Amino acid sequence: MAFAAVPVSEVDSHRTTVTTNGLKYSVLEYGSPDNPPAILLHGVWSTGAVWHDISVALSETHHVRSVDFRGRSQTEWSSEGDYSTEAYVADVLGLYEAWGLDSATVIGHSMGGGVATALAAGHPEMIDSLVIIDSGPVMRAGSAVEFERQLASLAQDFPSMAAARAWQHHALPNISDDAVERRLDARLVEQDGRVVWREDPRIRTSLGLIVRPSEDEMWKRFLSVKARTLFVLGGNSQLVTDEAEKRLTTEMSDAKSVRIANAGHNVFEDNHDDTMIAINGFVPG
Repeated sequence: MAFAAVPVSEVDSHRTTVTTNGLKYSVLEYGSPDNPPAILLHGVWSTGAVWHDISVALSETHHVRSVDFRGRSQTEWSSEGDYSTEAYVADVLGLYEAWGLDSATVIGHSMGGGVATALAAGHPEMIDSLVIIDSGPVMRAGSAVEFERQLASLAQDFPSMAAARAWQHHALPNISDDAVERRLDARLVEQDGRVVWREDPRIRTSLGLIVRPSEDEMWKRFLSVKARTLFVLGGNSQLVTDEAEKRLTTEMSDAKSVRIANAGHNVFEDNHDDTMIAINGFVPG
């Protein structure tokens, strides 16, 4: 299924299309191609548009590419319904090849952090610096219940964009009005008198698509990463527990962490300024 393209109103970016693994991927680009490359990977129920403020700030020193993962926003859906970590990693590898990149700084949030970690574990030579935002090898107690609640809320569509806007403000009360509008523009479209999701409904309706390896396997993956790594964690989140944070920063070969005050799981939207200070202090310009 395909929808008409959404115009990108922000003058700081432009949208490009790249084919990888037979899928047309939509990518928002920021900054000069002469700058070092940075790739931004979003979470499970999100799009590349959520990175806009981070992308604008980072584009002063980097050529930033913020992708819409398969099945989201303007990127094509998987005909097989394959939304596994392995599929996402294969897509990112294809993007590297299409862009002629040997290595890049990679920043991933939530599910995107898991994809970035898998990429770094399997292809260490392709990572200059790794930033993982509120993502880790274990789910804290209660996360599965919270996940199912969020999944249920995404099964609906809306009678109007105003109703969708009210839902988004309630779901993420700490993000800015501009961030809300970017999310709505990227994820929703008016169709047959309703406002419906752009993304593949299989992503929103099937818990079976969200498959995590065992806890031991996840720890093995994270601890095998050799790239210099920064964990940017929400001060109000605890999705990555204090205990897990300590183990990651002591047992990984080159890792540090920072907790961002006044921020939950959506760290960089809740507190952009402090998130950007942390990233700028870690990622070489």
